[in-house]
Amino acid sequence: MEELFETSIIKGLIFSSYGDLGPQPIYVWPKYYTEKELEGVKEERERKNLLTLTTRDVTQISIKNLSLFISDQAFTPDIDTENLTYFAILPYPDFNVTSLTYFHYINTNSSKSQIPTAFSILVDENSRSFLYNNINRIKPIVIEFFKSFDDQLIENYPPQEKIEASFYDLFKKIVEIERNPSTPITTHRKMKILFAGLDDSGKTSFLLSVDRKYSKLIGLKPTTGASIKSIEALGATIFLWDLGGQLAFRKKYINKAEIYLYEADLLFYFIDIRNKIRFEESIEYLLELKKVLKQFNQNTPIIYILSKGDSDIIKTGEIMENIEIIRNRLEEISPEESPEIYVTSIFQIFTILRAFSSGISKLSPNRNLINHNLRNFSLKTNSYLSLLLSIDGLVLADFYSPKARKLTKISESEELINVFEVTAPQFAMLFKIFSRFKALQQEEAVFKVAESVILFKKIQAADNDMFILFLIDNEKRKEKINTRLTNFLDQTKDLLLRYIS
Repeated sequence: MEELFETSIIKGLIFSSYGDLGPQPIYVWPKYYTEKELEGVKEERERKNLLTLTTRDVTQISIKNLSLFISDQAFTPDIDTENLTYFAILPYPDFNVTSLTYFHYINTNSSKSQIPTAFSILVDENSRSFLYNNINRIKPIVIEFFKSFDDQLIENYPPQEKIEASFYDLFKKIVEIERNPSTPITTHRKMKILFAGLDDSGKTSFLLSVDRKYSKLIGLKPTTGASIKSIEALGATIFLWDLGGQLAFRKKYINKAEIYLYEADLLFYFIDIRNKIRFEESIEYLLELKKVLKQFNQNTPIIYILSKGDSDIIKTGEIMENIEIIRNRLEEISPEESPEIYVTSIFQIFTILRAFSSGISKLSPNRNLINHNLRNFSLKTNSYLSLLLSIDGLVLADFYSPKARKLTKISESEELINVFEVTAPQFAMLFKIFSRFKALQQEEAVFKVAESVILFKKIQAADNDMFILFLIDNEKRKEKINTRLTNFLDQTKDLLLRYIS
């Protein structure tokens, strides 16, 4: 094992589980030492570029990992733990490494309940982009490994020397990915987001709205070829490729897909809901794009934007029928998963921010685990709805309870999720405006909605300003939220720190 560690950016493997004494490291490579043993080996191990950990270090890593997974276990009785699995990318600055950690439960004869576990692949901090860029290649290998390895743990934990060969085989498979990475390994994550669709389908208007450059919407001309710009978001550089939709350019993107479509992390696909005559043309182009992406084996997520859904026409019979036609066609060509569809309008910037938020969240390996923890926190504080937002109003995580609809008296015909996630950025904007004029005495605001209360707070996590929104049944719940909020943010800060970067 140590020979591989010497030549690899992968610096360690740690398998931990929760036992009678709390989180404990069970299997650790490379070997760890007591403080006394470390004195005689540290210099040589540093020369060989090997990670050197003490007993205390691996115990700290185990505690940190499992506390993210089970801190509020008592508040998740309705979750099927057998199928509860998460991946997350976590920083360990004390050891100059970042991990891809796999969380899941195992069955053992020694425990009546399932046991939470965490398996971490520790990578040199300067090479953490390897984990983000190759996570979809690593995940199935790890999942498949534990499907069989878990059976060896039913009676007890075998000695490390007996199972080392199994982990060595897993290690070699990951090293093979390292030697043939999807993209070059760098110190800073760079992502590529495509905006595609027919000409005049709303791509450039969408991007300008996200960038809040409203003045440029007037007299907007069609994009000729690919227009590329970059933004810094959540600690990463994101390249936005606006692919002009004229037929000649569409053919060019397909014929030179290795330039335009290769290494795409996300695709926003646009369809003009008013232009029924071009629906099939748009679907044909979409199928061409999906075919190329599949050939690249990229597993690129797709967000479908039904543009130009302006408020004066959105409820008309014609437009509602058009939306249903598009929805049905997208479901027909995507039988493997339910398409994620958003109706947007440049006159309602919040519909665009909601769609953009959803796409950005798909770039985060940590989103599901943050949602898991937000859910537990919400149940513990009797919050019926919670949203975690970036300072710009992007929704990073969410939780909804069925009681939220009763409290707000929102009708069954309205999507409760959409109502709050579309309006949440408005709260962020209002909060910043009132704060600028010193109209807010505290870093929070309270709004009354029907029989409910919306508590909107400015918070700080991982040195980043953020917002959090709660829907509660009375203002007295604030005290419980404020009491527990610090612990939640401490628990979640590392997940947010590595949200996408």
